[in-house]
Amino acid sequence: MIKYFLSKFSNEENLVSIKTFNNTITYKELFRKSKIISNSLSFLLIQTDEYVPILISNSDSFIEVVLALWNLGKTPVPINLRWTSDEIGEVINFFNFKYILYEHKFFDQIKTLNAEAIDFERHLEESDSDNKQANNLKGNALVIFTSGSSERPKAVVHSFDSLFNSVFNSHEILNLQPKDKILASLPFYHIGGFQLITRALLNGCEIIIPENQNSESIDEAIKIFQPTHLSLVSTQLRRMIEAGIEINYNIKSTFVGGGFIDDELILKANKMGWKPLRVYGSSETASFVCAGNPEEIKIKSNTVGKPVKNTTIKISDENEILISSNSLFKGYLSQDQNIKSGLIDNFYHSGDLGYLDNEGYLFIEPKRTDLIISGGENVNPYEIENYILQIDGVQEVCVFPINDEEWGQIVAAAIVTNKNLNEKEIIEFLSDKIAGYKIPKAFYFTDHLPKISIGKLDRKKIISFYNSNNEIY
Repeated sequence: MIKYFLSKFSNEENLVSIKTFNNTITYKELFRKSKIISNSLSFLLIQTDEYVPILISNSDSFIEVVLALWNLGKTPVPINLRWTSDEIGEVINFFNFKYILYEHKFFDQIKTLNAEAIDFERHLEESDSDNKQANNLKGNALVIFTSGSSERPKAVVHSFDSLFNSVFNSHEILNLQPKDKILASLPFYHIGGFQLITRALLNGCEIIIPENQNSESIDEAIKIFQPTHLSLVSTQLRRMIEAGIEINYNIKSTFVGGGFIDDELILKANKMGWKPLRVYGSSETASFVCAGNPEEIKIKSNTVGKPVKNTTIKISDENEILISSNSLFKGYLSQDQNIKSGLIDNFYHSGDLGYLDNEGYLFIEPKRTDLIISGGENVNPYEIENYILQIDGVQEVCVFPINDEEWGQIVAAAIVTNKNLNEKEIIEFLSDKIAGYKIPKAFYFTDHLPKISIGKLDRKKIISFYNSNNEIY
């Protein structure tokens, strides 16, 4: 399979593989460049461990380096570009990585690491050597880090089988064809972004890479390149819908995931022609394993749809979502014996809570640790956030608990707004929509809310700062 993957379109000189604002690369050129890199790096990396971290931005170079490492039989380990030097160093030391391939602009983040740093851009020259390809279907294809806030992120190990099976399982939903255009609107160091690459290369699609993943760059890329497929988190989609950004007529689907996505946003995006699908999955499942379309969401509010092909979902006695699929990860890369695999009897224990209805539709519930218990009443923060986001001018909101001697916890809300809102207006808006005990008793207006990845609020940090009366930095 890996040989098929690395050669299916490798001689296509008229089929575009990557397009940026400054460059167009055909499939033939992509594989030629990746071979140059693998030839140049072969003598440096041939004796190293299997795993090679890479610190490279969303670019054609990232894809070329991944293909080069696969040619050498090595496993790429994408590093989060937002990590500090200390965070990168902790991961390098913990896993005892020997090398790191980096992009020159990130030199300051790696210059003090206990690993040999290789500027991959110095290995782009033609090489006379021709290394023997060491790729192996049974080998590992990827190590991807889960998002983390306070604890060290887990290193999720995927095989070529699991990555490819994820693509095949979603084929009926995506219906990708050669020359379709996939917008790389998510970071490649997250599983959702990395799988955009896998889907494209397996199907001969064009990967459109914007300058970055902010709304302005994505909007510009949509207008200029007219992609057929998008993957967005709810924050990205909401900002684009509120800005009135129009999608091109040939869009086939927009996948929306990465956290809570309210029904109203999905249905509004559908009316505007975005053809959205609410999806659910994780790093451990190699992207989404459930998808729900607007027609299903109209009938079954808040559903994330049914499982994709070759996927079984069941609910434990504790309401935990358990997932069995041929796209599941192999385990965690770890030297810590306390790290459990999360795989029991071929089911991944997701840690998420939910339920299945009698027609097999999955619904996600807030984790017990997310619930706010005020005066003995359970409060779902996502429900309140959904309503507050409907207020004109509210861009982001996080509802969380504040410790209180009388009530145990009170409901609080941190809000990012572009208008001069006050708490009285918000309370009046909420008063006829939710019970009084659910209405926040404390409001904090801020310029930004910290996140652990695009669109995912760092709730632990928000709770910690506001309970200690600190400001968020």
